[in-house]
Amino acid sequence: MNNKHRTTVFANKPRVIATSIAMALMSAHTAHAQTAPAQKVERIEVTGSSIKQIAQEGALPITTLTKADIEKSGATSVTDLIQMLPSMQNFVPAASSVNGGGAGVTTAALHSLPSKYTLVLLDGQRVAPLALGAVQGGGFGVNLSSIPIGAVERVEILTDGASALYGSDAIAGVVNFILKKSRTDGEISATYNKPQHPGAESYNVAISKGFGELSKDGFNALFAFSYDKQDQLRASQRKFAGVGAFFPFSHNGTNYIFNQSTANTEPANITFNARPNAGGAPNAYSINPYYRRNGNCGTPFANVIADPIALGAIGESCRFNYAATVEAIPASERSSGLLKGTFKVNEDTTGWATLALSSFTITPQYAPAAQPFPLDAATRFPSLYNRYIVPYLTANNLTFTGAARLNYRAVASGGRTDDYKTDATMLSAGFDGTAMGWEYKASATLSRAKFTDTAAGGYLDFDKLNAAIAAGTYDPVLGTGVAALSSAVLSSLLTQSKSDLNSLHFGAQHDVFQMAGGTSVVALGVDYSTFRYKVDPSDLFLSSSGFSTQPASANFPVGGNSGVVPFDAKRTNWGVYGEWLIPVTKQLDVTASARYDNYSKTHSKWQFRTDPDPVTGLINKAPDADVGNTFSSATGKVSMRFVPVESVLLRGSFGTGFKAPNISDIAGALAFNGSTSGSYSCPFPGSNGCSPGSAQYDLVAGPNGLSGDAGLKAEKSKQYTLGFRVDPAPGLSLGLDWWDVKIKNQVLSQGIAEQVGFANPQAYRSLFINPYQDPAGFTTIAFQQVPFNGGEAIYQGIDWDFSYKSKVPLGAMALNWTGTYMMKQKYNFGPGLPFNTDLGVFGPDQQVVFRTIMNFSATLQTGAFTNTLAAHYKSGYQDTTFPANTSIFLAKPDGTLGASVAFAGLRVGAYTTFDWQTKYNYNQFLAVTFGIKNLLDRDPPLTLQNGGGGNQLGYDGRYTDPIGRQFYLTGQYKF
Repeated sequence: MNNKHRTTVFANKPRVIATSIAMALMSAHTAHAQTAPAQKVERIEVTGSSIKQIAQEGALPITTLTKADIEKSGATSVTDLIQMLPSMQNFVPAASSVNGGGAGVTTAALHSLPSKYTLVLLDGQRVAPLALGAVQGGGFGVNLSSIPIGAVERVEILTDGASALYGSDAIAGVVNFILKKSRTDGEISATYNKPQHPGAESYNVAISKGFGELSKDGFNALFAFSYDKQDQLRASQRKFAGVGAFFPFSHNGTNYIFNQSTANTEPANITFNARPNAGGAPNAYSINPYYRRNGNCGTPFANVIADPIALGAIGESCRFNYAATVEAIPASERSSGLLKGTFKVNEDTTGWATLALSSFTITPQYAPAAQPFPLDAATRFPSLYNRYIVPYLTANNLTFTGAARLNYRAVASGGRTDDYKTDATMLSAGFDGTAMGWEYKASATLSRAKFTDTAAGGYLDFDKLNAAIAAGTYDPVLGTGVAALSSAVLSSLLTQSKSDLNSLHFGAQHDVFQMAGGTSVVALGVDYSTFRYKVDPSDLFLSSSGFSTQPASANFPVGGNSGVVPFDAKRTNWGVYGEWLIPVTKQLDVTASARYDNYSKTHSKWQFRTDPDPVTGLINKAPDADVGNTFSSATGKVSMRFVPVESVLLRGSFGTGFKAPNISDIAGALAFNGSTSGSYSCPFPGSNGCSPGSAQYDLVAGPNGLSGDAGLKAEKSKQYTLGFRVDPAPGLSLGLDWWDVKIKNQVLSQGIAEQVGFANPQAYRSLFINPYQDPAGFTTIAFQQVPFNGGEAIYQGIDWDFSYKSKVPLGAMALNWTGTYMMKQKYNFGPGLPFNTDLGVFGPDQQVVFRTIMNFSATLQTGAFTNTLAAHYKSGYQDTTFPANTSIFLAKPDGTLGASVAFAGLRVGAYTTFDWQTKYNYNQFLAVTFGIKNLLDRDPPLTLQNGGGGNQLGYDGRYTDPIGRQFYLTGQYKF
């Protein structure tokens, strides 16, 4: 795939890219010198500049993916297209939706900066984003899954900061999807993907048709529609994924067993503390009555640990291999439509309107509901306490000394399934024209993204589960009476959210004066926008939150979120900007831009007092309020383009940027936020919240709504680029750009990473709540994750784009090599604190930054046939480490579990895949394409980390393709 198709571009808001100015002028002169007077050369607009200019290779690095590039890539979705680019790292992939981590959202992320720093535009307009989870870097990001690839004409990617033009969110760069427009032809296409191995089939159909020629008929209308369907891929359908959370491996000549299976299973384990009646210190005990009776754990996904050293308790524990039951790729469907109209108002004015609609549904299924419950003799499952704990105490001369827990998993009700649905709408309209010597563009945009999460299987209604246990019709300890669970399975709405972004824009440009290098142009503009984000959880999610808005019932979804609070916040933003193009000489031009932005305080509807009501014990709701700080900032940028000789271009830029904290970092309340993604030994041994061995603990998350110095501050950035493009020989073009981004006061939306907190519990003792009452009623330990302004983040690297075209005896050959080499990536959690890095290692924020990512393609066109071989490469990295008593065990000679040991981590190997494509153009109307993705059927390399929020183990679905070799066939007909 020609990932960096560079036609000539000058600087950069929405503009198209063509050839050099010299070629354009030469072509115009040749065609008209003898027959017509010189015509005005058309100016065009490119992402990254508000000034329309003659198309030429620009001062800023822009990648353009044309329609031909998109077809050659074999991608059937915008997500696949964007996330295969070498400059993209740290994005949110579809794989993160397994186990609910990504909720169906996929994003773009340039140069390993989190997604919240990359601005995504649709036809140059901002669209409503969705909230991202802590593991995805927090903040908001546009859901790529909602953008229809069938309606995209091209994609322009600015890999340099653009806050001086676009304001907040563009620190890393801009991705602008340019939709089809001014077309009169029609096109129908269909693609079918068939993997060699079972699962993950997919297909796509698209149609578009234009009507009317603007110059002749005074109008143009375009219609486009596409539909995509992706089947699920279960972990059990791939050997490397089916092993799940329990498998043997060897490293440096030693045999180990990776064991991250959990104590939550069915038939359930029971854990408690007791001491001998004869005296002595209390001990932790773990028993499984089913195993004691039957000698097995009742399900093929469970094994038993009976070694007190490995278990961390006396007795035995059946451990469930949850990761073997999940999906590698969830099933999904997408329908999208586009209506675009353009009409001539008069000779100087053109009106236009765009309506883009999409509905995207992804249905991830993951492990059966895991839910620890407290056990006692009076309130929580007393029948189970008396039936199993009391006889054990009596038989072993023990006295109960603390809390007991039922480690339960609803295996009989099946894997949990969510229907995540995102309905996205963008309505944009405006006028382009000229008046009094100014070219202007005015537009208004209304954009909404509505997200819903509906339980579609596996979740249980606690009240009905409790009633079945109390009535004796279901016993989770022995796993009997499972038919009684059928009526307890939920199929209701769990939560919904709405994101609304409405904006106004007016910009104009004017020729100022002639200079030695051409016409100097000034552009001025103003933007105004409002953003509102609202979350409406169901009563089941709101239960046991501790806030006065919780429902009267204490019922909650077993295996789902609870203890949640509603969210409703909004704020406004306005900005003014100016840009000045200065063509100093015919070889040198300079562009300077500046912008001033102002963000209001965040208005929060759901405010809560900090002191609980003395009667109810609940935290009461407070009146609506403006919280946090206002944020205003001036940013600027200067870029330079120098062409000393015709075949050499030198360019560079320096700019400043800023990012206002997201409203979700400012508004809301500290509340339960699920469990840790990893398992840890108890951070405070001997306390009531401890669990035997390694276990998952609770997370609580909330905002920083304070004002002044105690509140969050805006992030500040500085960006530098320096690059060149050289054409040393006919057909050969070499381009390279060095870039550097420094961010201060970085807002860490996820707070201190859980790995950092649990590895240094004494240093972060103030962030632990010990003991903490889980919404399900049991006692545990919770770790608080609250946004704060960290220290500094530094990102630096090199992008390159080399291409060669030549005629060979067999036809026309084209070679393209693009890549990104990361030189620096580091961050800290405060001034003076040591730096952390993800560069070539699995970092404390659960991410990996690859040192090198490269794509190479070779294309040969012979008559009606076009053949392309493409290679995709990611360098290796150092995997996560494990302290003793966590997940790594020595393997005994008989293959059983030995002692738990510390492990320094694997070296995850480099990952290279090859794709093949053959396109046959039968005639100018009909084309057929056959391709093979992952030609060599390469499996992902082994990794032991679980940082994607998705429960896949043995490989990382964020960075590798679990499908394997797949064949695809595409038919395209134009009319």
